[in-house]
Amino acid sequence: MNGNNKTGKIIFSAILLLIAVQPIRGSGVDPSLQMEQIRTFSRPYEFDYASWTLSAVVRKVSQASLKADKYLAGPEGRQVVLEYLELRNQADKLLWDLTNVISDPYQEDPEGTADLIKADLDKNRIYREALAPLVEQILQGQINNTLVSLGMSLGGQIFPPVLFRSEPDSYALIVSPRDEIRQAANLMLVRNLTLEEIIQLEEAIEGELDLSALVVGIGGVGLYPAMIIESGNLDWLIHVIAHEWTHNYLTIRPLGANYLSSPELTTINETIADLSADEIQAQTYRLYYPEYIVPESESESSTPLEIGENDESSTPEIQDQPQIEKPFDFRAEMHITRLEVDRLLELGEINTAEVYMESRRILFWDNGYQIRKLNQAYFAFHGSYAADPGGATDTAGADLGSQLRKLKDSQPSYAAFMRTVAWKWRLDQFQDLFRELN
Repeated sequence: MNGNNKTGKIIFSAILLLIAVQPIRGSGVDPSLQMEQIRTFSRPYEFDYASWTLSAVVRKVSQASLKADKYLAGPEGRQVVLEYLELRNQADKLLWDLTNVISDPYQEDPEGTADLIKADLDKNRIYREALAPLVEQILQGQINNTLVSLGMSLGGQIFPPVLFRSEPDSYALIVSPRDEIRQAANLMLVRNLTLEEIIQLEEAIEGELDLSALVVGIGGVGLYPAMIIESGNLDWLIHVIAHEWTHNYLTIRPLGANYLSSPELTTINETIADLSADEIQAQTYRLYYPEYIVPESESESSTPLEIGENDESSTPEIQDQPQIEKPFDFRAEMHITRLEVDRLLELGEINTAEVYMESRRILFWDNGYQIRKLNQAYFAFHGSYAADPGGATDTAGADLGSQLRKLKDSQPSYAAFMRTVAWKWRLDQFQDLFRELN
């Protein structure tokens, strides 16, 4: 963004346009009785989109008038971003220390020590909140420039421009029927919910409506400006910002406008958003954070030995050597789980499927994956993402995921891929594109 009046008008027009036309995923009131029944329980916890969006727009307009990102377009801007991320990580560590101090039965002065940590947390929060608007501007500028370099500009401008506001946390209520895996509701909830409130809401919906419910933490929301959850992980942060911008880009084009028209279109939208985010993230790193790019040779060298492989120092007495235990493969095991759940539900064995999911949840827990609840709603939420092969994200749209990756690889550029898919709005149109690849 060039910071002049013309650009400011374009940005503000983009904000108004997206607010007017963007279908907020999961926020609308379904006229069906089932949705109304669900909202009987969720309404007290539902997020106020209108108030948040208005405050975010005001904040973005105020930030644009400062033009601070223009003064921090070089190394200084990078340093501000990295300093902010370090503060975020320090805050997480302080929170961990506070929990340990309060829980430690051998702590001589838990209250005094806790007060010192709380004071450090307050200082961290004040400094972090002061930096946050500036960091938002810098990252917006960097990713907008990245998109220009990827050929996504129109008349030198990105439409819509990358705009986001960071928040500490966010939750969504996912509801699925028990006899199939499908999103019957996806409702964003207020922040700062307690675990007791979360469990109470889930159990009320499940007990009274005979549905499967799950409250999940989310990394971002495709509002405009987008809501992005705070993180000290630069890799994750850029990816989520890019993912949500892609939804904003698609929303004012046929594909995004038909996000909810079918489960397949939902999966296609989410998969394209992930593939797009991968490309934007990689290019942003090349332009602004090249020192954090991990060489492929380095990542490959850390690959563990497969079962039965031995290095040169191995002796012939294989039976005397300790057996190499294969690491637990979360994606593969979750993929197996999803396939079996689908099979049981298709047979009408709902209770058996639910008992099976609980047994698998315990397996994941025992192997270090602390899943609080594994049910139909869990798969209804995670199954919309098919960008990565394997695991739960590949079962609801396994063929769609692989075909979309092939389609992207067949295009001459990232921009060509995005402009091809953005103007499709039916599954058969994508199937025609897939057939052309063969």
